[in-house]
Amino acid sequence: MRLNDNANPDCEIGGRMYKLITIAVAAIPVVLFLRAVFPGQSKKLSQAASDFRRQVDYLVWAMLILIGCGIVYSIVKLVMN
Repeated sequence: MRLNDNANPDCEIGGRMYKLITIAVAAIPVVLFLRAVFPGQSKKLSQAASDFRRQVDYLVWAMLILIGCGIVYSIVKLVMN
């Protein structure tokens, strides 16, 4: 029941966000319990995660290099004009 029907719609979004955060906080003990019950990872899963992290690292470095090239290009173009 709402006290004011003309309430700010952002309040309702904040309420939903509060519920989402509450569910996430409540799920943390469950996840920790399951990790304690089923310890360790398989060799394949560990290797796949390592390969994925390496590919993400390469992607991040490529993006940083492209951003750096864009900055250098902009500075050179600014100085030349």
